[in-house]
Amino acid sequence: MRSQFLTLLCVLTFISCGIGLFDAVVSLSNTQTVAETTAITRKPLPEDRKKKEKSYFEDRASGDVPLPSDPELIHPLAIAQLLYSGITLVGAILMFRLRRIGFWVYVAGVAIGLILPVILAGFGALNVSFGVFFSLLFVYLYWQNIGEMR
Repeated sequence: MRSQFLTLLCVLTFISCGIGLFDAVVSLSNTQTVAETTAITRKPLPEDRKKKEKSYFEDRASGDVPLPSDPELIHPLAIAQLLYSGITLVGAILMFRLRRIGFWVYVAGVAIGLILPVILAGFGALNVSFGVFFSLLFVYLYWQNIGEMR
């Protein structure tokens, strides 16, 4: 029997991976558009914001950390995100089914999510590396529940 906490962790991981996969597919299929929309720096008035159609990354950027605007950099980072999200999703599905190997698959996905952006784009890529640091917390939380898995 799976605990409610493990179920919650898995569901949160499913949501995060789904968003990550969607984000990676959009970045891969519209690389040039993504590159053009990352540099939006204007601060529109609230009434103007309601009238204007939103650009893809416009409301997602933290403001402090610029997203890459080079299509040659966006493409490999999107591939890294696709791998990270896909592998961690597989690990979460296995853990949801109470398979202990899922934990190790998840850890491998998180490691790929940390290492691959640095290899492809340098340490500056860690600023925009799709929530991998939050995944480290989830590794710890999953580790706390590894006893439930067989």
